Amino acid sequence: MSKNVRICVIGIGRAGMVHARNVRWHVPHSELVAIVDADEERASNAAKTLHLEGHFYNCLESALESVEFDAVMITTPTFTHAELAIAAAERGKHVFCEKPMALTLGECDRMIEATKRSNVILQIGFMRRFDPPFVQAMNQIQEGVIGRPLIVRTLTRGPGLPPPWAHDINRSNGMLAEVNSHDFDTIRWLGGGEFKVIYARARVNKALEIQQQHPDFYDTAIVSFELDNGTFGLLDGICPADYGYDARAEVVGTEGVLVIGELRSTPLRRVTKSTEVVEPRIPSWPVRFAEAYQAEAQHFVECILNNQNPTVNGFDGRKALEGVIAANQSIREGRPVALPLK
Repeated sequence: MSKNVRICVIGIGRAGMVHARNVRWHVPHSELVAIVDADEERASNAAKTLHLEGHFYNCLESALESVEFDAVMITTPTFTHAELAIAAAERGKHVFCEKPMALTLGECDRMIEATKRSNVILQIGFMRRFDPPFVQAMNQIQEGVIGRPLIVRTLTRGPGLPPPWAHDINRSNGMLAEVNSHDFDTIRWLGGGEFKVIYARARVNKALEIQQQHPDFYDTAIVSFELDNGTFGLLDGICPADYGYDARAEVVGTEGVLVIGELRSTPLRRVTKSTEVVEPRIPSWPVRFAEAYQAEAQHFVECILNNQNPTVNGFDGRKALEGVIAANQSIREGRPVALPLK
């Protein structure tokens, strides 16, 4: 391997461009050598933006045949993750895969097995584990500052709908997967246990026109959890939430509480004689978690260079997906679902 980790980013949508820009300019010891996107015009435009003209391809196989690289970062639609990750691993490439890890637990297992067989890294894109406020909260939980966690509350509310393909729950596992995967992982991570029972409710409150085409679609959901260590979890999601991007968490312990995140983008408040109070909101997830995205990419590169296992891996991705699948089953059947799933 060269001194720098040579990376190919697969999928140049919003998340893909976040990762590509970070690898190109913000992550030491990494080198962006190729991008892949089925939309050749989008790939060409992205290559110009990234100063990578001549190194864009319409499929992974073309990239593998044309350029040498050490790792891939997969940011394509969920239903393509497993095929791409397995193909890359079988060619000896380390794999970073955005959440949700895959569409089914069987696909997760195949991804884990393929990377193990090839002795390559598999890291899942749960960037909140690298976000400074979330990291500080986890450190304080481990230090016992708030005692034993009793309840973990977490939310993600997005300002816009996921892409059209994600409206079909059979291709995406719904909003709980596409938007709230981070919350499932956060509850496991901060709560320190595994999912034991999940009960969920969901409905369409805003995007009624989508439900006409996709009857299982929902844009509003609440989920309650019991972990195997006795900790409770609560999650809520709304997408679209027109007021902006909102990602927060709270951990109530036996001796205190931790509140993680806020709605303000900066500590600024404006008050006028009309009694109006205005604070700048967080416009989007790339802004809120900019530092976390860089840190998780840096962790991926360092694990490759140092031959170490990532702190968030295929097991974590599978567990989060299992929680999502259980929640969707609970929504359909109107009852709590016990885990692990059979």
